[in-house]
Amino acid sequence: MQVAVTVLGSDRPGIVCDVSTLLAEAGCNIENVSQTVLHQEFAGIFLVTLPPGKDATTVEERLTSALAHKGLKISVQSVDESQSPGVSPMEPFVVVTIGQDKVGLVSAVTCVMKAYGVNINNMQFVSESASYPGQTVAIYEVEVPREQNLSEFVGALQTKAGEVGLELSVQHKRIFADTCRI
Repeated sequence: MQVAVTVLGSDRPGIVCDVSTLLAEAGCNIENVSQTVLHQEFAGIFLVTLPPGKDATTVEERLTSALAHKGLKISVQSVDESQSPGVSPMEPFVVVTIGQDKVGLVSAVTCVMKAYGVNINNMQFVSESASYPGQTVAIYEVEVPREQNLSEFVGALQTKAGEVGLELSVQHKRIFADTCRI
């Protein structure tokens, strides 16, 4: 059984060590980890395979009792390991927006993505970019359904970006990665 272990709290050295050690002691195998720190707040998600006989509640109780005194909030949720029937193949793209900060920028862009069935896998939003002083920069790593009309989707994004004052670019993830290496 797989679970997603979510850890939130004030950042400090050793959080990943503490969580991963407790998981190992419980016989849990970490399959994947994603963590970030925003304004000294730690957020981490550990995708974990539980050993036979362990359940999500037991793991959550163990982690909570061991880490609550360190100000960490723990949540453990079961993950559906099966592929959903009818899920279409996806293509990876990177969407970048740059513009003056104002309320609603993320909502404007992500609502267009939602309307076209585009899934966001990763996102970074910086309100004061060193490279673009006084402007926001957002990078969305997304998956676009292969059957989606890409020109129509990009056109809708460009229209919405123009309405809210954003510059926008969309590139296939492989092209984006190759360009960043150069």
